[in-house]
Amino acid sequence: MAVYLHVTFTLDAHHVALYEQIYAEEFLPVLRSLGMEAVGIWKTLVGRAGEFTEIWRFEDIGDYERKWTALMSDPRVLAIFEKTGPLVNGETFKLMVAAPFGEPSV
Repeated sequence: MAVYLHVTFTLDAHHVALYEQIYAEEFLPVLRSLGMEAVGIWKTLVGRAGEFTEIWRFEDIGDYERKWTALMSDPRVLAIFEKTGPLVNGETFKLMVAAPFGEPSV
């Protein structure tokens, strides 16, 4: 059964452009090299300024554990976190499964 990691965080408005640049140029290529599969990455348009939401898909809990462990131990990721960590506020993580009436169509 697929599991989904739901990540939400905010940035102060003056940090958004720098964060987006680091994410696009440095972090996203690393995520892809580790086999991470984004369902989507969104930025709030109306509502809380500087809010981002990411949803990542994993084949099952074992796939999540393997990829998450690889991600958190990758020296490239740790170096990126040194740059982005001070920019990020209020980060939350949820691990979810589809409701019994249907898997998302992505």
